[in-house]
Amino acid sequence: MSGMTGGKEIQAMKLDPRTKMLMVVCLSGLALIYDTPVRLLPVLAATIALLLIFRFNVIAVWGYLKPFLFLMLIVFVLQCIFTSGGKVLLSLGPVPLVSSSGLSSGACFILRSMVVIASAMLLTTFSSRDFILGLVQWKVPYEIAFMVFIALRFLPVFRDELINAVNAVQLRGVELKKVPWSRKITIYRSLFFPVVYGVMLKAQHLSVALEARGFRAYTRRTYLRRLNFNFADYVVIVLFSAITFILILLQVLHWISVS
Repeated sequence: MSGMTGGKEIQAMKLDPRTKMLMVVCLSGLALIYDTPVRLLPVLAATIALLLIFRFNVIAVWGYLKPFLFLMLIVFVLQCIFTSGGKVLLSLGPVPLVSSSGLSSGACFILRSMVVIASAMLLTTFSSRDFILGLVQWKVPYEIAFMVFIALRFLPVFRDELINAVNAVQLRGVELKKVPWSRKITIYRSLFFPVVYGVMLKAQHLSVALEARGFRAYTRRTYLRRLNFNFADYVVIVLFSAITFILILLQVLHWISVS
């Protein structure tokens, strides 16, 4: 009996999918507003802590980030070179290459991307049906809710297509780790169009499958169940909303005082 009671308590503490969606919006919003690594690091730490609380495999986040590391590295280098201001850290004669402001801007981009991707992993801790049902109960039209879900679903598809394309190149005897950067950029640029074509082909197949199953055949849909907030949901929603509002307000006041 005690085991059954404990299981019920654990089940009761599960958060509503809409609560997790709000958490993702709050974390992503703070990541987009903050513009210094010192402020972005606590947001990233809080995101990782939430993933651990919901028993998400944090190592899996690395799997999602890995295909985009090359692109993130390029943007980081560009940010370091083309963002001026602050103390010059590296120069080529009289031409400054890397400044403290550029390094901070590049670090912000890396941390911001990690927060957005890691917080999006919270959406994988519940089923796709709950995701769509939560948006619908927020009065979002079903077509738009389904479209948002498909857009999120195609991010891993794009990643898999990129991995498959890179593996195909390596199977032909091209060792990307030993290829010079100039040629490596050319290879990745040539892979871009096949990857996009593969994703678009999958999207076309999906649209045909939806039409075959009568998607949007009826103007009104019915649902087997409804999502309901519990006490823990209300507490988390109030805390996250209040903390996010206060942090954004402090950041706006900081911008006003600096300007």
